Amino acid sequence: MTRVRIPFPHRRAGHCGSGALRDLLEFHGLTYEDSGYPLSEGAVFGLGGGIGCLYLVVPQIDPPIYLVGRTADLERDVCSHLGIALDFRQTDDPQEGWELLRAELDAGRPTMVWADIKHLEYLRVRMHNTMHDIVVCGYDDEAGVAWVADNDRDEIQRCSLESLARARNSRAFPAPNRHATWLMRWPTALPPVADTVRAALRRTVENMSGAGTPLLEGVQGAVGLDGVDLFASDYRRWPARFGNRLAAALDGLYVFIVKAGTGGAMFRSLYAEFLDDAARWLSDETLASAAATYHALAERWRRLADVVRSGASDDPLARHRAGLPLVQEIAELEHAGVRALNQWLTATPPVGALRAR
Repeated sequence: MTRVRIPFPHRRAGHCGSGALRDLLEFHGLTYEDSGYPLSEGAVFGLGGGIGCLYLVVPQIDPPIYLVGRTADLERDVCSHLGIALDFRQTDDPQEGWELLRAELDAGRPTMVWADIKHLEYLRVRMHNTMHDIVVCGYDDEAGVAWVADNDRDEIQRCSLESLARARNSRAFPAPNRHATWLMRWPTALPPVADTVRAALRRTVENMSGAGTPLLEGVQGAVGLDGVDLFASDYRRWPARFGNRLAAALDGLYVFIVKAGTGGAMFRSLYAEFLDDAARWLSDETLASAAATYHALAERWRRLADVVRSGASDDPLARHRAGLPLVQEIAELEHAGVRALNQWLTATPPVGALRAR
């Protein structure tokens, strides 16, 4: 029988992916902070360029909409931008999946995996999400347990190996996770900060221009700024489109903005924190101004969630009307944010170009 328990730094986070990667970066002592403090969760999210938008109507389910503010490639792009070698493995063989994870833990490497939240016994939730990032940092064969760092909990969680196996082999929403295991090999230092910030901002602009991979592939929806614009125009038609299901659509909107692991504001508050950090790292007022735009955007998303949520009014039509001006402001600020990032990329030459002068 084997028992492995790796000391692992962990704090609650707003989003599973950026929270897990923040903890892993801290474990490996990698940061851009002069003080030596770990990177913020927002910095990790932003360094992946993970901002996006996907909006679609799904009338066959409740709520009859789907809205998400990140792309599918966030975790991969964090690795790419920070020089982390990634080997993403999936298998349909439960034994192979466990042996792969156990080998990493035996080697002293806490490892990120995908797990379906419905099957993680310590969460006690009803909904499925097969692509929830957690970090496994130990196991005990004899006790039949693993130790898990999850963004939704303050402390390292004890999880039965049976529960973890079910969570890693789920075929539920949004897709089968097939024992997905993120095998990462970490650098001794991060790449130059200016290069990394530029790559991350360029990725964000690409995502919002429609080039990013949506979190749900193969669906009929709009992405990036097109997704923002479709949501804004479609929202006005919700009463006629949904009728007596309007309340369900509004309740779903509230969940998608603040409750679905979004950092509380469609990921925009996380991105604003990244821009604050990047502006400080580079002593750049243009980035500080862009951060202010994303702080304003996050505040509008939170206000929209507040006015449409169940309990804000007994009348769904009143809740919907209260959201109309905020939706318009959000669309305008989403475009303004991308313009600000584009302007910085255009006005600030790459570091190599500066050195060549």
